[in-house]
Amino acid sequence: MNENEKVRQVADSADAAAQEAADSRWFERVARAGFIANGLVHSILGATAVAIGLGQGGGEADQAGAIGQIAAQPFGMVLIIICSLGCALMALWCLVNAFFGSASLRGAGTRDPQHKQGRRQWIDFFKMVGSAIAYVVVAATFSQFVFGGGADSGKSSAQASTTVAKAPGGLFILMAVGAVIAIIGIAFCVNGLRRKWKDELRRPRGALTRFLVGFTGVVGYLGKGVTLLAVGILVVVSAATGDPEEFTGIDGALKGMRDQPFGPYLLLAVGIGLVLYGIFLALRSRYDRMD
Repeated sequence: MNENEKVRQVADSADAAAQEAADSRWFERVARAGFIANGLVHSILGATAVAIGLGQGGGEADQAGAIGQIAAQPFGMVLIIICSLGCALMALWCLVNAFFGSASLRGAGTRDPQHKQGRRQWIDFFKMVGSAIAYVVVAATFSQFVFGGGADSGKSSAQASTTVAKAPGGLFILMAVGAVIAIIGIAFCVNGLRRKWKDELRRPRGALTRFLVGFTGVVGYLGKGVTLLAVGILVVVSAATGDPEEFTGIDGALKGMRDQPFGPYLLLAVGIGLVLYGIFLALRSRYDRMD
């Protein structure tokens, strides 16, 4: 056996192992904890937004603030470690499936994006990669509390946007990033109203559970979508005005929403939507097909 054949054999073995991991039921079951962890963060974030809308302060309305509230509870650090591992495993599951599992481009039949089947496979691939990135961010935020005691995410967002703005064409890059975030927010709203997420779930047997999944899904997607839209608009505005340090992440976007006409009512609605999105994610941990 020559060197090339040995390399090919090792590559084939690694590929087979990755595909086996993608199809592993145990891997899938453990990774479902990521849905619950992400749902918990969204529910606390939504409750904080509701408190701010009611004029009760509420603290930092972002992921770091939500996780900080978890850390302050009895056994909170244990829960944070479990949530961090769950999100990390969910991110890994998404990546494995993007490259080796059901969303792999190798199973498209064609790699031509103009072909319907190929285009569908490209969409599934990028959705999996995008989900992996989202869960990596949440896992990293949890991990900051495990290893570094948390962080001021608003300050971090301002520093990151300022650093990007100093690069050549940085303000245009920030505007493009903001536009992409806003488009994703609009997509969340559209998917919520069209209930596209139903294709990714198993049908619950009980009528009450089906109603709860449907209701939390629609309202939750709208709450999440409006939040992302607000963040995207804030990024675009801060870049367009040449003042990127004004971008302070989700917290700044939600508190900026409160200061608009009818803002407290809108913030209340968005907060309730985020709470329901968290509940939807918890239900999704049970009913998502993950195939």
